[in-house]
Amino acid sequence: MAFSILYWSNYTAGTAKLMRKSETAVQSEHVLKFVYDRDAQFIRGIVQASMRDRSYQVTITLGSNYTVEQSTCECVNGMDKCHHKASILLYGYKNLSKTDVRQSWIKHPKSAPPRQTKTMEDLFPAPDRFINYR
Repeated sequence: MAFSILYWSNYTAGTAKLMRKSETAVQSEHVLKFVYDRDAQFIRGIVQASMRDRSYQVTITLGSNYTVEQSTCECVNGMDKCHHKASILLYGYKNLSKTDVRQSWIKHPKSAPPRQTKTMEDLFPAPDRFINYR
């Protein structure tokens, strides 16, 4: 299951400082929690502040064409672009695992034909020379 780097790239486009700060936050393990709901295209996480003993809750709704449709963060810049949101997007690309994704069961298609048992004669038919031999 792939989480594209394009979400982070499009979010941080043209802002080198935002790119650097988000990369540093991910490398410093400041992303404390990350949950991704692939069906709803929704991310929720907690990112520790860089200089203080505080963490911020981040929520992101992903849009089409690898864009961020809506996002919030509890930090001062939370309504605008902030490195906490960018960190969540970069973390998702680098570290997404099956435990971060909401559980879903495999659904088998109802239109699949039922399995048929094959006999030894079906698997290994007799050569033509033995068929009419008596």
